[in-house]
Amino acid sequence: MKKLFCKIKEYTSIPALIIFFLTIISALILIIETFSVSFADFVNTVLTRPTRATMAWISGWLPLSLAELIIITAPIWIFILIFIGVKKSKKGLRATTRYIAFLVCIPCFIFISFVWTYSSGYYNTSLDKRLDFENVEIGKEELYETSLWMRDNLNSLADNINYGSDNASYTELSYDELSKIVCSSYSSISKKYGVVHTFPSRIKPIMLSEPMTYTHISGIYSFMTGEANLNVNYPKFITVSSLAHEFAHQRGFAREEEANFMSFLVCTESDNDFVKYSGYLDVFLDVINDLYQLDKDMYDDVISGLDKRVKNDIASYGKFFEKYSDSKASDIAGSMNDKYLQMNGQENGVKSYGMVTDLSVRYYYTLIKR
Repeated sequence: MKKLFCKIKEYTSIPALIIFFLTIISALILIIETFSVSFADFVNTVLTRPTRATMAWISGWLPLSLAELIIITAPIWIFILIFIGVKKSKKGLRATTRYIAFLVCIPCFIFISFVWTYSSGYYNTSLDKRLDFENVEIGKEELYETSLWMRDNLNSLADNINYGSDNASYTELSYDELSKIVCSSYSSISKKYGVVHTFPSRIKPIMLSEPMTYTHISGIYSFMTGEANLNVNYPKFITVSSLAHEFAHQRGFAREEEANFMSFLVCTESDNDFVKYSGYLDVFLDVINDLYQLDKDMYDDVISGLDKRVKNDIASYGKFFEKYSDSKASDIAGSMNDKYLQMNGQENGVKSYGMVTDLSVRYYYTLIKR
């Protein structure tokens, strides 16, 4: 056994062996998570929670997105790795084998990061159960009532919202200021419902936001760096709700519908009117879209009572999106995201984003209407 270990060590470095060992342990953790909700709850609370908070704190010192910098400079790193690989191949089998082991460590490290920071959020107790939502059979009547409630809130907020010459709503708050406001709201939600662990963090505006918009991605959480990254090219109300959405991922809500709902919950319970407006408007669009599919007359009734300024804001968003609506990049990104979500237990794939409607309706009937 000792001779075997010495032989392995000759062709593989100790750090690489440690990475391989941790990869096996991580794979076992992931397998158990998929079969045991209670184990996933334990991992999400005890293991990944402090890891995410620590990574968010460390990466928060850098104003730029470290994840984006890694992606932008990827061609350089790939060239360097190839160059080193060629040099190592000339030094014989031992050097070549050790270098190949090093290269294998890269995807292994990504996998380890995923399991030790994020994967449990796909398999833990669902948010609706933790909030003890009623089992509501959602039809057109339920969608209609919920959309009326959201519409009335939007109408009441419209007087306190700034609208530009293009009719789009906006705020002059910086993204650092918005980060603090949303983090404060997360603290309030934590005290009220006890379903989220809160900590201070900052959003990372993406430098390549404009080209990223062609992928239809408004934000992304990097589990490797602990950063919540935001596409700041979108209209302001979308960037605010997306900011809260990525913060939800940063706090362990991996399922997309749950991150969307946490964004809605956090934004609508904020003390800031624009943040509150953004939360209502973003999900209102999902709810009335589903209502339109079931009953156009009910949909028309909801829209007819909507404040003209809010209507114009929605129209402005539609006009903005025309430029990016028909995009090959969005097809590719959407397909990749769909596969990724399905691999992690979200059978509905990218459709899970729209499932925020179900959670919002159940929230209304459980905690608002009663």
